[in-house]
Amino acid sequence: MTDIEKLYVTWEDIDILVYKLYKKLKDENIDKVVGISRGGLIPGVMLSHYLNAGFEPLEWQTRDGEFKDTIKANSFNKNLKGTIFVDDICDSALTIKQIKEIIPKSRWAVLHQKADIELDFIARRLHNSDTRWIVYPWEESYTGDENDK
Repeated sequence: MTDIEKLYVTWEDIDILVYKLYKKLKDENIDKVVGISRGGLIPGVMLSHYLNAGFEPLEWQTRDGEFKDTIKANSFNKNLKGTIFVDDICDSALTIKQIKEIIPKSRWAVLHQKADIELDFIARRLHNSDTRWIVYPWEESYTGDENDK
C-alpha cells in the first residue's frame, strides 16, 4: 500500500486564502455566508467576519456520511441575493453539483479548487493532476509537525 502524498495547509495559509476570497467578494454586497458542513464552516465564519455578513451552516455530506439537508437547501432559493456558499475544497465537485441541482443560481467561493467546474470565486486553483490529499489544520489527521509537510 502506497502512502498518499499530502499537502498540509497551515492556519497562516487559511488566513491568506480567506483574505484572498474577501478581496474578491468585498464589492459583491454579500450579506449572508453559507458554510458547507464540515469543511466550509471555519472559512465561512472567517469570511462572514471579514464581510460583516451573517453566517448560516448547511449540512451536506458526501464523504463522511450521507445526510443532506435538502429542506434547508431548498429554502435558500427564496432569496439568494447577497448569498455566497463557501466550502474548503472543490475536489470532485460532487457537493457543489448536488447543491446546484437544488439551488441552480447559487454562487460559490472555495479555498482550493481541483475539479474542472466553473466556480465564482477561488482562492487557489490546483489541477486534477495534483493528487495530493489536502489536510486542513482543523482536521483530525493534521499533526502540525513541520516535518510532515
